[in-house]
Amino acid sequence: MPSKPSRPILLAAALALSLVEIGVFVAFASRGPARPAETHETIAERRSNPFGALVQNLRGAIVETARQEEPAPVEEPPPAIAAAPSTRAPSFLAALPPLRPSEPEAVLALPPVDTPLPPARPRNLAAVEPAATAETPAGTTALPPVAVSPPTQALALAAAPPNEPPPLTNRDDGNFRMGSAVYVRIFKKEGELELWRRQSGHFTLYRTYPICKWSGHLGPKLKSGDYQSPEGFYSVSARQLNPNSHYHRAFDVGFPNAFDKQNGRTGGALMVHGACKSVGCFAMTDRVIEEIYGLVEAALRGGQHEVPVHIFPFRMTDAALAKETQGDWTNLWSAPPEHQQWSGFWRNLKEGYDLFEQTGEPPTAYACGSRYAFGAAGGSCRRIAGW
Repeated sequence: MPSKPSRPILLAAALALSLVEIGVFVAFASRGPARPAETHETIAERRSNPFGALVQNLRGAIVETARQEEPAPVEEPPPAIAAAPSTRAPSFLAALPPLRPSEPEAVLALPPVDTPLPPARPRNLAAVEPAATAETPAGTTALPPVAVSPPTQALALAAAPPNEPPPLTNRDDGNFRMGSAVYVRIFKKEGELELWRRQSGHFTLYRTYPICKWSGHLGPKLKSGDYQSPEGFYSVSARQLNPNSHYHRAFDVGFPNAFDKQNGRTGGALMVHGACKSVGCFAMTDRVIEEIYGLVEAALRGGQHEVPVHIFPFRMTDAALAKETQGDWTNLWSAPPEHQQWSGFWRNLKEGYDLFEQTGEPPTAYACGSRYAFGAAGGSCRRIAGW
């Protein structure tokens, strides 16, 4: 019984058949040159060498492919045609004005982009009583307008002597007389500034303004350069007003106050100002600060000695204080560690917050070492006052 061929032989045979099939396919797919008419000699040669035709077709395909890939000969350009003699320009072109050389575009000089400078130190705005007129009787202080000054008036104010205040006019704003006492509360987390005005013997909320930007995080300012906005009880006098601030209008809140100094806190020039840039300040935009500054300035010129400015980390309700110092489900029942360290300080601030909520009068704050006191205080405490 004949033995079966081995596996290598079978694989070699299959490979040979595959090569033959590939060669046949390439032969039919290639565009080889036309074969001349066969003769008896070529027929006999083809019969003696069955793969001769296949090899010839492959050789012809290679030659044809190489011929097609050769670069085409570059034809010489035709001889240049002699230029036609110049002709006279049409008459309508002579009537057109000559072309003017294009002028270079004006380059606008832009101010260099730099880190915002701290607001300039406010100058002394000594109140100068204007002469008595029919609209302003002698003995009464005129009041400034709240609206933004037109360009002509702004130029006049810039040209006025530095120690002379601009002319004032009496104005009433709805139910509030311009020049009535005002009180400012700031809430950092809510990003809001409240302005209260005295009406019929007590303070009433006049308007709540959104704070465009404040810097830092919840907690008091501790040292100069920490980019932190302050918290606590402050007071603004006329000397702290700055109508010519780098940020339109500004008033210094009075940091560091007596409490800050007793606790070793450093810094300065912390403002409520215009624009929307903050390096420890409260930026209100130019349009908003125009109104706030006008009301504060009018109150100081109208007889209010100092404007209280109380700055809180958030609205000091019992629920908000518990959430920020102890935590609840919204922050997985755990308050941030940096909030827990200010728990006692914030509870002290809440005492002054609650007094205003109960009485409607801003409490007089005193610095007594590590705590604020309100109302009557001992001789070792210092009242929070402006400059």
